[in-house]
Amino acid sequence: MNEKTKLRLFLIGILIVFILGAAQYYNHRRFYNMSPGLGLEDLHAEGINGGGTNVGIVDQKLLTGHNEYWDRIVFYRETGNMENEPYSLHGPAVASILVGRNCGVAPRANLFYWAVPVSGPGTAGVRYADAIREVIQFNTEQPPEERVQILSVSTGFSSEQGGEEFIRAIEEAKDSGILVFTSSYPYYTEPPLAVYNAALKDRGYRGEVNDYIVQPEVVEYRGKTAEEIVQERHSRDEEMGYYSVWVPVQPRLLASGEGEGKYEMFKTGGDSLATPFVAGVAALVLQTNSELSDEQVIEIIGQTVTENENGLLMIDPQKAINKAREI
Repeated sequence: MNEKTKLRLFLIGILIVFILGAAQYYNHRRFYNMSPGLGLEDLHAEGINGGGTNVGIVDQKLLTGHNEYWDRIVFYRETGNMENEPYSLHGPAVASILVGRNCGVAPRANLFYWAVPVSGPGTAGVRYADAIREVIQFNTEQPPEERVQILSVSTGFSSEQGGEEFIRAIEEAKDSGILVFTSSYPYYTEPPLAVYNAALKDRGYRGEVNDYIVQPEVVEYRGKTAEEIVQERHSRDEEMGYYSVWVPVQPRLLASGEGEGKYEMFKTGGDSLATPFVAGVAALVLQTNSELSDEQVIEIIGQTVTENENGLLMIDPQKAINKAREI
């Protein structure tokens, strides 16, 4: 073998090592960006993964065959004419946060899903209210072990949009024994949760509670410092008797409606992404102690937050589980 051939083979070997390393790094970053963080992977490894709990979602049309969650869907219904409606990005995102195999807070929970058309007869709030009432009716027809326990609805409505009817349906669901989380301030829970969106700081670690900050977009929009925003929110919640809870929402790589193996990077996130996260933690708490009342579940989530060095009262899944074990 001459020297040129040896050099060529050497360079090819280096190129192969580089390609393999780059691919490994890309896959590592890809799955890292999917991770729910805050120690949830450790809980999942212990078997605290939502197994045996039944969670519901009312949202937009869902790509039911997505790799991230297809095997968790035990019930799916479209509540209106959605034949010509495209799959949304919203539905796959919230489903993957709640029960996704890579993204999910409660990756072994059973998912019951009601899809609501984006447009249709009546106002959006009434369409969602009707879907919530379908969940209530569904539960009356099922044995206890097959009923929806927790419902995540990542939206909210003004009075003009049918918000009053939406709230009435939520109250009916609560009275029927369903723990409901929606994108509202505060949450329509008892006691109320005031949930805020936290961002992972640049080059932060998802498992490190101190690496979460007030969303930079909020700081820019409000024209105040992050410290002022945190203080203002916590003081208001304390005065009103709400539990302040900050939830990581961005950036996240989540399931996309564009294809069964496709994902979408959400560089910014809102209340829609916080709601299924909180619902997922509630599922873990109920898996740990199925005798808890809905009020106890809320109190556990609200009372076990951890204040990080930036002043945010971060949701703490591990502390919540420990508290559930003690009761």
